[in-house]
Amino acid sequence: MWYIVEVVKGSKYFETQSKVSNRVLISDTTDLVIVGRTMGADGYRFEARKSGDNFVIRDVPGDPSPTLVAEQFAMLARQFGAVTTQGAAMPAAGTVSK
Repeated sequence: MWYIVEVVKGSKYFETQSKVSNRVLISDTTDLVIVGRTMGADGYRFEARKSGDNFVIRDVPGDPSPTLVAEQFAMLARQFGAVTTQGAAMPAAGTVSK
């Protein structure tokens, strides 16, 4: 099963300027983690990470708005059938601050 969780400051998955409010997808059956990261002017990338290896799932080119990135992350979470934990639900579209 996949879960949407919020990482805390100090976690290796924490990103100061996260466009998905530091949400990640974790699995309870594998050590695979799906994260999003900013690539500066080149865009935003969703990656699967396992044991130090990174695998690209989806790139969002350019400088996408936080709303677009949140929508892409929510769509990805739905594709994985992820469930949310209390307090880790994705913000509503248009409410993510840059």
